[in-house]
Amino acid sequence: MSEVITTWTGRTACALQAALRMTNEGFAARLGVAVRTVAGWHRNPEIVPRTEMQQILDVTLERANDGVRGRFAAALDRVEVQPSAPAVDPVVSQMAADMALMQARIDTLQEQLGALALRILT
Repeated sequence: MSEVITTWTGRTACALQAALRMTNEGFAARLGVAVRTVAGWHRNPEIVPRTEMQQILDVTLERANDGVRGRFAAALDRVEVQPSAPAVDPVVSQMAADMALMQARIDTLQEQLGALALRILT
């Protein structure tokens, strides 16, 4: 059973998260992104993540075991049954993805700065 996703969206990324049975925190850690990025996919399921994130999601699905792939396929079937959302302007979607990536980088920098401050103070 091999699902192929031509373009990941927030909705399909969340379906993978559910198939993996992971929390937002766990899924973010597995993907190497900020928790805010995963939460953004839940808030905006039509968002299309950047190319780099598409590749990370591809690899995560490829490395998943058969149980995860089965749950993912079932989740996709449920997603396809839902009524389609209004069309999203691809420029707006890309801008939102860019903003999510920038926020993830800012979060990482803030964490590093906090760790550095603790080392300086101790």
